[in-house]
Amino acid sequence: MIFGILLFEDVEELDFVGPWEVFGGLRLAGKDTEVVAISQTGEPVRCANGLRVIPDHGFETAPPLDVVLVPGGLGTRKEIENPVLLDWLREAGRDCKWVTSVCTGSQLLHGAGFTKGR
Repeated sequence: MIFGILLFEDVEELDFVGPWEVFGGLRLAGKDTEVVAISQTGEPVRCANGLRVIPDHGFETAPPLDVVLVPGGLGTRKEIENPVLLDWLREAGRDCKWVTSVCTGSQLLHGAGFTKGR
């Protein structure tokens, strides 16, 4: 199972590091899992509190995902206007078993159409 965590400028650190720990911990339970960080370009991302993170993939090289998680943070306010990010999220999440968010990441799920009718 491949878990993808979306990263973007001003993403809240706790919103993706906590889930990363949980998803990664499944390996300790003998589950065949991989956790990857994905950003639009694959370039380093500066998070809300200054942490710099190097994603594993940009949108173009991201593998097919079983789960996609969208964290929150101040960056969601800018990314809600980013059609490239919303299109990627819509496409990447289409075949996922689970599409989820933390905090204001839900705004991006809404922008990509995942909350329609819910």
